[in-house]
Amino acid sequence: MKIKLRLYATLRNYLPPNTEGGQVILTLPEAATIPDALVAQGVPVGLAHIVLVNGRHVLRSDLATRQLVDGDELAVFPAIGGG
Repeated sequence: MKIKLRLYATLRNYLPPNTEGGQVILTLPEAATIPDALVAQGVPVGLAHIVLVNGRHVLRSDLATRQLVDGDELAVFPAIGGG
């Protein structure tokens, strides 16, 4: 299956060079989970603080078990601080 992975802020450092729009298309096995997608792109799972699938927030308690399906859009944000 293919999904679109969108990474934001400092997580964009895990995208291939010259990637436009902060996104990449991943080919994953059926029933892959969110951590499977992150690991496939080399993103440490612990850096994912806000996760959306098709625009809907995924609770941290559901990250490990939330299966993706063909055509999903996974958006991942790191912790954001400021002052």
